Amino acid sequence: MIIATHNGKFHADDVFGVALLTHLFPDAEVIRTRDPERLATADIVLDVGGVYDVEAKRFDHHQLSSGARDNGILYSAFGLLWQHYGKDYCGGDDAVWQRIDSRLVQAIDAVDNGQDLYTLTDLGAVPFDISETLGLFNPIGDDEDFDTQFGVAVSLAGQLLARLRRKYESSLAAERDFLEAYKASPSKTYVVLDKFIPHGGIATKQSKLLYTVFPGATGHWTLQTVRPESSQFGSRKPFPEAWRGLSGAELAEVTGVPDAVFCHKAGFIAAAESREGAMEMLKQALAGKQP
Repeated sequence: MIIATHNGKFHADDVFGVALLTHLFPDAEVIRTRDPERLATADIVLDVGGVYDVEAKRFDHHQLSSGARDNGILYSAFGLLWQHYGKDYCGGDDAVWQRIDSRLVQAIDAVDNGQDLYTLTDLGAVPFDISETLGLFNPIGDDEDFDTQFGVAVSLAGQLLARLRRKYESSLAAERDFLEAYKASPSKTYVVLDKFIPHGGIATKQSKLLYTVFPGATGHWTLQTVRPESSQFGSRKPFPEAWRGLSGAELAEVTGVPDAVFCHKAGFIAAAESREGAMEMLKQALAGKQP
């Protein structure tokens, strides 16, 4: 198989497009050219050639026929390829495919087509995004050439794409485990996890949930508040004010829990040495008045 894209300066869409295809077709040869005769010999052509035709496996986006998403973001070559090959890359998992599309692919599409994604705050700091990161690998100085640097960029993009896929596979599995534990909880105001699993996002979506309890990395049992859906840092019900900023004997005296470890001064996380201690602190937190 021959995969063809344009030569010269590269961007995130052709880099990620080739990273995607070479993962699916590891024995393929990649050529970089704008020569129509060479392009005609290729099995898949992306980001060059002026044609978007899935049947012919031509994935250029520089013409009106390439279309746009419902949200108005125009497709880049990577976006077109992701629509056709992305689910194969994700092992048929539609949820993983969708998360990568919304978190990575759409942003690359927009930047490649010159569409603004954000408005700066008064701080005025411009994010250094993935498109700019990969663009940095274009040759700097006479000792570098485009084709070699393109290979370096594709390697990096392949690693990033694989990590993102693994992250979403893991987080979706964690969400399923979390929901199973929450379903079994005797109260919808809290959930106790037998092991730590990432759960901040899925916990926030449970409207009645106030606290989660789980074994922490230090060996202690952690109690954590749940954020409101509209907040990045807030708590639906912070831990009692009398606990905040205390640790060790001071916290043990206030709570009556001998193995109480600490409570953060912001009242969003606390801990005890044992599960029993954590459950007693949870009981008190639930009984406390809403601040």
